[in-house]
Amino acid sequence: MLRTLVRDRGNLVAASADWLRRMQKALDQMNVRVHRAVKDIDGMTGMAIIRAIVKGERDPVSLAKFRQPHCKKSEKQMADELTGHWREDHLFSLQESLKMYDAVQAGVADYDREILRKLAEMEREDCREQQAPKLKNANKARAIKTRGEEPLRQALYRMSGVDVTAIDAIGAGTVQVVLSEYGPDLSRFPSEKQFVQHATLAPHKPTSGGKALKKKKRNNGSTRVAAALRMAATSLHHSETALGAYFRRIARHKGKDIAVFATARKLATLIYRLLRYGHPYVDEGAEAYEKRYREDRIKSLTAAVKALGFELTPKACDA
Repeated sequence: MLRTLVRDRGNLVAASADWLRRMQKALDQMNVRVHRAVKDIDGMTGMAIIRAIVKGERDPVSLAKFRQPHCKKSEKQMADELTGHWREDHLFSLQESLKMYDAVQAGVADYDREILRKLAEMEREDCREQQAPKLKNANKARAIKTRGEEPLRQALYRMSGVDVTAIDAIGAGTVQVVLSEYGPDLSRFPSEKQFVQHATLAPHKPTSGGKALKKKKRNNGSTRVAAALRMAATSLHHSETALGAYFRRIARHKGKDIAVFATARKLATLIYRLLRYGHPYVDEGAEAYEKRYREDRIKSLTAAVKALGFELTPKACDA
């Protein structure tokens, strides 16, 4: 089943991250700060540098020449971070970790192919050979294409009949998790509140005798979906979208952790409305969201002040 394939793939991705962590540890022990030279050591520049080190390259200037054009740091800045003492035991650990990382990545690629084959068997009759609508967010479309997720996005569209990746912060990988756990039919959840609650994204604290009860840890499909949506929510921190503005507003008042949870919950409701009722997602933009929030707040304050017998008067601007 699709669910089994996606879960097993997730386990391989976690194992891949562990071997990546081991590579970084070996580099740190040699004082080779690849993670400071590049943003992600598993990106094109980072992996090119690591592979060159394993093949025997030690000159920091030569290693810095693997820099991709989009990197923020210059070759000289990178070279300053790539000088180490190259201990033999740490180099061996780096080499073996890279071998394991590549092996796991090959397994992930095999699962990706099998998942695409399975999705092809689950296509809707009315969506066969159709293409998902073009994404309005050009940067997101470019990122999906760069990561090689466009075939998966199209397959998920033909399975569900809607393009869930149209929602800001929701990528093909997140959609894959949601659809593999719940499927495209959410009619068994009469309301979005019930869906959100099942996905463990409802802010409910069970109490008894006035004391909070300790929650039992759950490890099932709903928690996997919640984890995927929380991960998606974190990407909205600097997003110039309405969802990004919503995330930052919650973070300012209640902290980042609560903002991640609240935004993940909002993403779940948007996914439910799209899959259940076909409600399209429309981004009004960060500026429009902030303006609407300010107007709603003024309206609320005006009503509260009026109820107390006062009148709210705007402050005159200085000439």
